[in-house]
Amino acid sequence: TMNKKKRFINRNYILLFGFLFGFWLVLSPRISVESITIGLLASLMVTYFSKSYITDEGELSFFSVKNIKNVFTYISRLLIEIVKSNIHVAKIVLSPSMPISPQFVRVPVKPKKDFYKVLYGNSITLTPGTLTVDIIGDEYIVHALTDDAASDLKNSIIEKHILSIEGGKQ
Repeated sequence: TMNKKKRFINRNYILLFGFLFGFWLVLSPRISVESITIGLLASLMVTYFSKSYITDEGELSFFSVKNIKNVFTYISRLLIEIVKSNIHVAKIVLSPSMPISPQFVRVPVKPKKDFYKVLYGNSITLTPGTLTVDIIGDEYIVHALTDDAASDLKNSIIEKHILSIEGGKQ
């Protein structure tokens, strides 16, 4: 059992490091020795400081090999939602009447594990027009710019993807 746990830890460290370093390379404006060195160091540091998540097999299935399809589907869908929200907010800002209806909305927290609660809250914040302000008990307090943004938080597609990652469903 100890050997299996050691393999689990090593594999997850490698997967997290690879994911972070790959992400760094994608976001780097140019590939140079300095950029690669900084990316390697930053990825190693984040991997090291994230070890409490990586070593807790019950808390984090995000970086498991069997869940890789769900993770990429989530990331793809999040990017699509960010683009859609950017277009929606741009239309609002460019409209002479400025049709906004700012409001605070209580959204039930469906993910059970802390990592996935934070991931979903951050996903809400990343999409323009919404901002996760707080988590109180089993609810997020979210500021929404419009009624549409507020209603989109109910049964969110992003939440469904996070729940599929948390549950490890294929």
